[in-house]
Amino acid sequence: LRARALAVIDAAGVGEVVDSEAVPGAGSAPGVTMASVAVRVAGDHTAALRAATPPVIARTRDGATLLDLRSIEPDDDRHVAQALRQAVSAH
Repeated sequence: LRARALAVIDAAGVGEVVDSEAVPGAGSAPGVTMASVAVRVAGDHTAALRAATPPVIARTRDGATLLDLRSIEPDDDRHVAQALRQAVSAH
């Protein structure tokens, strides 16, 4: 996941790699988390990412947007990088 995050950041031209915690089963296992890796970008870019085609779903924490790569198929990394680049440049 870390190598993928670095590749997304390189392609997008923005972001940093951070450790993250993913929640399995869309919250069906309360209190359970899994170690993960995310791309972090300062600011809230979730609306612009959701407006991308296809939409990219991210979350915000502490004033930043987090894209957790555990929930993204590797084949979609190129699209995620493009959507992230566009979202940040539009902000």
